[in-house]
Amino acid sequence: MLSRCDVIVVGAGPAGSTTARYAAEAGLDVLMIDKRKEIGLPVCCGEFNASPEILAEALPGARGLDELLPIGPELVQRRIRGAVAVSPKGREYEFDLPGCTVNRDAFDRHLADAAVRAGTVLSLDTKFLGREGRRVSTNRGEVEARVVVAADGPLSPTARSAGMERNAVLAPAITCRVDGEFGDRLRLIFGSSVAPGGYAWVFPKRGCANVGLGVQRPAAPVPVLLRAFLARNGFAARDVQAGFVPVSGPIPKTVRENVIAVGDAAGHVVASNGGGIATAMICGRLAGLAVARHLLDGEPLDAYERNWRSMVGGELLTAARTKRMADRVLRSDFLIERAMHLLGGRGIRDMIVFGGLGITR
Repeated sequence: MLSRCDVIVVGAGPAGSTTARYAAEAGLDVLMIDKRKEIGLPVCCGEFNASPEILAEALPGARGLDELLPIGPELVQRRIRGAVAVSPKGREYEFDLPGCTVNRDAFDRHLADAAVRAGTVLSLDTKFLGREGRRVSTNRGEVEARVVVAADGPLSPTARSAGMERNAVLAPAITCRVDGEFGDRLRLIFGSSVAPGGYAWVFPKRGCANVGLGVQRPAAPVPVLLRAFLARNGFAARDVQAGFVPVSGPIPKTVRENVIAVGDAAGHVVASNGGGIATAMICGRLAGLAVARHLLDGEPLDAYERNWRSMVGGELLTAARTKRMADRVLRSDFLIERAMHLLGGRGIRDMIVFGGLGITR
């Protein structure tokens, strides 16, 4: 492991690997560390990626999505053409939603490999222990880095080391794998008996499905809710994994001292649906480029904050406001049923996928 570098990236998920890739491509010495022994594992993710066309519609300020988010056929598990939202009473509302499901561990390795090919040094089984200025302590020794990138998830000790605020609301979520054939439509299931304050999902893959649910506190523990959902549907689960999803929108400040935060650590998640892969990569690219311009050209590191807020900040804040409004509805099955009836398939699509943007434009 390097003892000195231009940039140390803490966390090798989509945000960290994308940041590392673009910083390394600019000619910087980049070290990326991850506490896990294997990239991408364990998996706690729905594993669905919307098409570039959907992303361009949802995030109109984000440029270069085709270059940033190519998903080769070797990564695709199932081509998805749409979704079905299921109300508490079992009414179904269909809408188009093209995209694909992936194996998240393979996808994350693909992104990390791209960073390594660009020149990044990757050190696994390496845990961030603390930071004092440029000096970063790990279980494998100290590293001196001119810039530190916090890409280590919603609880991010790296971001906390610079005094950044933590994500205000973390929604418990749990996923598993269920064998079988499930077609080419996502299923989103709402109701207090299934996922209080959130939703359950069944996302088809090749020969199996990613099944899970996310809730709002207070609620029964997510393993209990998942077991009930699986039993109700006759599913047998494997590879169960729980975690937290930041759903309160971006944190107030993502640059402090020589530290920048990206991805879940920064709250770069579309709160209305919990998705964060695309926004993590969009902001990761901006982070890598901003670090390069800072170290090579003297541009203030704060430019990163301005750039990501200009590109996707408005949409992320809108999605967070939509989430807060939806929380009131999601407390009542009667209100959920009524709202879904009034919105119909297209309106539900706009609320979930676009954070309500499709209703206002």
